[in-house]
Amino acid sequence: MRNYKFRLYPNKVVETELNRQLDLCRGTYNRLLEELNKARENGVKLKRYDTQKLLVKLKEENPELQNVYSKTLQMVNE
Repeated sequence: MRNYKFRLYPNKVVETELNRQLDLCRGTYNRLLEELNKARENGVKLKRYDTQKLLVKLKEENPELQNVYSKTLQMVNE
């Protein structure tokens, strides 16, 4: 398998959108981590399937997450 690296030179609009998407993913990761820690404190072990279901709940709570691709949010969960 070959890997390629490409350098991006986004304009200001694209850079702003990429940063916004990154912030949303960062917030989602932190929220999932918070839920995992709460479950661990209560003696419950959450599996990936359980956290995937949490993503649906988070998308309902935060409509801005509707603009992030679902596969991207699933990768945040891994």
